[in-house]
Amino acid sequence: MTSLSHLHSPKYKKNSSETGALVQRNNYKLVAILLTIFGVIILIQAFRWQVLESDKFANIAQQQYTNTGKQTAQRGRVLAEDGTILAVDQPAWNVYASLSTDERERELFFSKKDLFVSTVASILAVETDTIKEKLTDDFVYVNLAKEVSNETKIALESANIFGDEKVNRAGFGLYFERALKRVYPNGELASHVIGFIGKNSEGKDVGQYGIEGFYFGDITGKEGHTYEEKDSLGNTILTAEYEPILPRSGKDFTLTIVPSIQNKVESILKTHVEKTGSRSGTAIIMDPKTGKIISMANYPTYNPNEYWRVSDPWVFKNLAVADVYEYGSVQKPITISIALESNSIDKDYKCNDPTGYLDLYEVTKYADLKGRKIYTWNRRPGGNQSLADILKNSNNPCIARVALEIKPQYFYDKLKEFGIGSFIGIGLQEESNSYLKPFNEWTRLDIITASYGQGISATPLQVLSAISTIANKGVRMRPYIISKISNDEEEIMYEPQILSQPISEQTAQAVTEMMTHVIEDGGISPTYVKKLKNYYIAGKTGTAEVAKKEGGYEEDKTITTFIGFTPADDAKMIMLVRLEHPQTDELAAATVVPLWTDIFLSIANDLEIPKRN
Repeated sequence: MTSLSHLHSPKYKKNSSETGALVQRNNYKLVAILLTIFGVIILIQAFRWQVLESDKFANIAQQQYTNTGKQTAQRGRVLAEDGTILAVDQPAWNVYASLSTDERERELFFSKKDLFVSTVASILAVETDTIKEKLTDDFVYVNLAKEVSNETKIALESANIFGDEKVNRAGFGLYFERALKRVYPNGELASHVIGFIGKNSEGKDVGQYGIEGFYFGDITGKEGHTYEEKDSLGNTILTAEYEPILPRSGKDFTLTIVPSIQNKVESILKTHVEKTGSRSGTAIIMDPKTGKIISMANYPTYNPNEYWRVSDPWVFKNLAVADVYEYGSVQKPITISIALESNSIDKDYKCNDPTGYLDLYEVTKYADLKGRKIYTWNRRPGGNQSLADILKNSNNPCIARVALEIKPQYFYDKLKEFGIGSFIGIGLQEESNSYLKPFNEWTRLDIITASYGQGISATPLQVLSAISTIANKGVRMRPYIISKISNDEEEIMYEPQILSQPISEQTAQAVTEMMTHVIEDGGISPTYVKKLKNYYIAGKTGTAEVAKKEGGYEEDKTITTFIGFTPADDAKMIMLVRLEHPQTDELAAATVVPLWTDIFLSIANDLEIPKRN
C-alpha cells in the first residue's frame, strides 16, 4: 500500500511557507497598484471637476443657496371704441385626473371608472373616448382639459362622482390647477379684426391672425424673474443685490370699431352672402376725413373662443386686407380724376361710342391684338358719352380712350399716389400688398386695362382708401383701426395721418358730382334709387372677372364691388362692399348695391348722416 506520510514531511511544509509569503507579497503589490490607479482616477476626476467642469458644479452649488422663479405677465386686452371688451384673460382651471399608487385606491377607482368617465365627459362636453383613452391602467396624473371656466370647475366638484366628496382630491379623482384663459366675450363679433390666441404644435400660446397675431408680443408683455439668496439652512437672505425683475403687463389695444354698427354689418352681410350664394362677402366702413375704420367685416366668420372647430384655415383670413383682386370698374373714377388733374381732358370731355367696343389693334398697333376688342358690359353702342355718362353706364371703351389721353408715366405715378401698388400697414397680421406692374414693363394695353380695373389689383381696404381720396377732396388719409395702445407705463394715441394728395379739391369735387349720377340717374336700379333718394350719395359699381393663376380669366365667376360715400359734398362715411362669386347674378347692380343699401339704411342714424333738405 502506498504511504501518504510524505505529504506531511518537513520539506513540504517549508515549500508551503515560501509559497504563502510569495502570495502575500503579490497581494501587497496588487493592492499598491490598485491604490495607485484609484489615486490617479481621483486626480483625473478632480481635475475634471475643478477645471473642466468648474462652471457646472459652481452652478449646482450656487443653486443650493439661490432660488430663481418666473412671474407671468398679465396679458393686455382688446377693446372697442366704446370700452366694450373684445378680448381678455380670465381665470380658468386645468383639470387633471389624479390617482395614487396605493393598490386599494387604484382598485376602487377603476371599479368606478365608467361612471367617472361618463360624468366628467358630460360636464366637459367632450366624447367619452376622449377621457377614457387617457385613463390607462398605469396612469397616475393626466390632464383631462385645459382652461375650463370656474362654472365648469364647480360643476365637476359638485358632481360627487364616486358618491363620496372626500375622494375628489389630489391623489384620487380630480385635481384642479389655476390657469388663465383668453376669452372673447362677444363671440364672432369682429373676429377677423381681433384674431385669437391659440396653441401651437408645442402647446404654447401664440397669437394668430388679426390684432392678436400682429401684436402678440406687445399684448403678452414680459414675464418677471425673482432671485433669492439662501443660507445653509435654506433661509432667504435679503441683500442689497436682491433685485427682482417685475413682470411688465401686456398692452391694451383700443380699436376704432363701433360694436353696435359692427353687429349690424355682420348680420346683414351674412344674409346677403347666403342669399346670393356667394363664396364670401366683405364690408368696410371708414371716415374719409380721418381714415378711422368704423366697421370691418367678412363672411364666413368664426368664433375665436372655439377656433379649433374651423376645418378650413381660409375662414380665418381677413379678406378685407388679405385678398388681392382685380377690382374692376370701381377704378373708373380714379382714371377720370387723373385725366382731369393732368389737364389731358377737361370736365366737358365727350367720347363717341358708335359700336359698343374698342378695337385694340386700332389703338395699340400690336400685331398680336388683331381681332381683339374691349366691349361695353351689355355689348351695345353707347353713343356720345360725357364723363358722368362713362361712370353711370360703366363704359369700358370710353374710359380706355380717356386713359390713352394721359401721359403713361403720369398715369402710373398717380396710381401709386392713390395707393395702388402700395402697402398701407394697418397692423393686421395677414395684410397683403396691392399689385401694379413695374412701369418699365407697361404697354399701351396695360394702360387700357388698368383704366377699368383689370390687370391691376388691390385689397378691398386699398380700394376703399383710393376712392376715399375723392370723398375727402383730394387728400388720402391713412386708414387706421387702432386708436390707442396703453399699459401702466405708457399711452400711445393714434393721430390721423395724410398719406398723399394726388388730386386737387376742384378735381375731387368734379368727379364726386359725376359719381352722384351713378346713384341718381340710372347707374343702379330704380328700386334702390328710390330707397336712397333721401341721402346725397356718390358711388360706383364694379364687376370684375376673376383672374386665373395660369393666366386668362374664369368664364363663370365674377367679383362684384360697390363703393359709396355720403354726404357727397362733405362725406362723413365711405363704405365698400364686395361679394365673391355671387350665383344669383354676375353684375354688381343686382348683388352688391342691395347689400350696400341695406347696411347703409340700418346705420345711417347711428352715424348721424344728414338727409337732404
